[in-house]
Amino acid sequence: MLRRLTIGDYELIAAAEIEFAGGATMFTGETGSGKTMVLGAIAFVLGERAGADVVRRGSAKALVTLEFEADKNLREKLCADGFEFDPDEDATISRELSEAGKSVLRLNGRPTTAGYVRDLAAELVDIVGQHEAQRLLAPAYHLELLDRFGGDAALGARERVASIIGRAGELAADLRELSEGERRAQERHAFAKYALEEIESASPVAGEDERLSDRRRFLDNVEKIALALRGAHDSLAAEDASAAAALGAASAALQQLRDLGGGLAEMAQSAGALQSEVNELAVRIARQLDSTEFEPAELETINARLDALDTLKRKYGGSIEAVLKAADEFRRDIDLFGNAGERKAQLERDLESARSELRTSAAELSKVRHAAAERLRKAVEKELRDLALPSGRFGLQFETLGEIAATGAEHAEFLFAANRGEEERPLARVASGGELSRVLLALIVVLAGKRGKTALVFDEIDLGIGGATATAVGVRLGRLARDTQVMCVTHLAQIAAWADEHYVLEKSETRAATTISVRRIDKDAERAGELARMLSGETHDTALKHARTLLRQTVERREAIAH
Repeated sequence: MLRRLTIGDYELIAAAEIEFAGGATMFTGETGSGKTMVLGAIAFVLGERAGADVVRRGSAKALVTLEFEADKNLREKLCADGFEFDPDEDATISRELSEAGKSVLRLNGRPTTAGYVRDLAAELVDIVGQHEAQRLLAPAYHLELLDRFGGDAALGARERVASIIGRAGELAADLRELSEGERRAQERHAFAKYALEEIESASPVAGEDERLSDRRRFLDNVEKIALALRGAHDSLAAEDASAAAALGAASAALQQLRDLGGGLAEMAQSAGALQSEVNELAVRIARQLDSTEFEPAELETINARLDALDTLKRKYGGSIEAVLKAADEFRRDIDLFGNAGERKAQLERDLESARSELRTSAAELSKVRHAAAERLRKAVEKELRDLALPSGRFGLQFETLGEIAATGAEHAEFLFAANRGEEERPLARVASGGELSRVLLALIVVLAGKRGKTALVFDEIDLGIGGATATAVGVRLGRLARDTQVMCVTHLAQIAAWADEHYVLEKSETRAATTISVRRIDKDAERAGELARMLSGETHDTALKHARTLLRQTVERREAIAH
C-alpha cells in the first residue's frame, strides 16, 4: 500500500507532498495543469528511464521519495536482500537525478539499482493509461490476459507447455547435430582409432623419456666419466702414495701420542675416521666405474625409443602426460561413435515422448482456456452493464495454430459488440475510444482478484466518455476502491466525486518560470468548487448547486455499495 509521495524540483513541480488514501486518491486540474506529472513522478521513483530534462529549470537536481507499507512477504524479501528497516516503519524508495544526468536510487536509505526497483514496482503498482488501452488492441496481449484470468490452472499449464517445448527443441537440436555430424564423427572415429593404436603400440610410461634422456647423456659421456672415476680411485686407493695410505700413516703416528693430552687423542681419532671415509668413497667409485661398462646396442635401443616417444609428443601434445591424456580422449571418441546409433535411437525416443507430452499439455491448456474464456465473457459483460453498456457483448475467438508454440496451440482475440443486433467483431476494429476505456476498466475489475495487493494508478482512463457513462465509471471506480488502492488522474467531476483524498494541480506563470503546485482539498466547499469548475468551467451558483448534488449522490451511492 502506497503511503506518501514527496516531490522536489521534478519537471514543473517545485515541491509537493501527497498522502495517498487507502481507497481512491483523485488528481484534477485545468487542462494543461500538469496532472499527469504526479503519475510521472511515481513512475520516475519506481525506476522508469528518465533524462536530465525532468529536473526543474534552474534547479541542481530532482528528488522524489515514495513511502509504502510492505506486507510480511515483501518485508522479508527486502530484509533478505539487505534493505532492512524497523518493524514500525514504512519502506522508502528515493531517486535523485542531477542536471548532469546522474541518477541515484536508494531503498530504505541504501543504494540500489533501477532494475531491482522496477522488479519491486511490479508488486506495488499497476499503472493503467492510454498505453494500456493501446495494448488492449494487440491480440497477443489478449492471450496473456486470458491466462491471467484463468489463474494458477492456466498459468501452470502454460508454463508446462513452454518448458516441454524448450526441452523438445533441445532434443531436436541434439538429434540434428548428431545426424549432420555423422560424417565428421566417422572421420574422428577413424583418426581416434589410428592414433590410439599408435600410442598403445608404443606403450609410453609417464617420466620414461626423462629417465632415458638421463641414461643417454651418461652413455654419450661414458669414456670421460670412466677416465675421471679411474683417476679419482687411484688418488684415493692406489697402492703407492694414495690418500688412504697417507691418512693411515698419519693415524698411526697420532695413535702413539693419544695418551699425552693436548688434544692429540682427538686428532688421532679424526685421522682414523678420515681414512675410513676415504676407503668407503673409493669403494663407491669402483662400483660406479664398473657401471661404465655397457653393451653398444643399449645406446641404439635408447635412441630408438626416445625417437618414438618424441614422435608421439610432437603429434599428441608435447609431453608423455599429454600423450596419455590424448589416448583417453581417443578411447572416449571411439566409445562415443560405437554408441552413436544407440544415442540417436534414444534421442528419437525422447523427442517423440516430449512431443507426445507437449500435445497432451497443450490440449489441457486449451481446455482450461476455453473454460476461462466463458467465465471471462460473463464477468466482463456484467461489468459492461454497470459501465453504461447494457447491450455490450464480449467474447473470445480462438484460432488453432499450425504448430504448437511456447504459448500453446491457439491464438486468441477479444471480440466486442457495443449494441444489440451487432455482430461481434475483433475489439481493435470496432471499439471507439470511450468504449475501449470501458472494456479496459471492465477487464481490470475482473482481473483485480487475480492480482496481488498492488495499487491501481489510472491515467485519464475516462478519455472519450461523459454524461451517464462517466457516472457509471465513477461508481465502478468507487466499488474498486473498496478493496484496492486507487489513484486516478481525471477531468470528469463524476469520477473525482469519489475521492477519499483529492488533490488539485494548479499552474502559475511568471516572467522567470512556470510552476505547478499540488494542493490538497478536503473541505466540502473546496470540493464543491472544484467539481463545479470541472462540470461547467465556472463556479457560479448553478454549477455549485450541481456539484453539491453530485457529492450528495456520491455519498448515497457509496453507502449503498457498503451495504
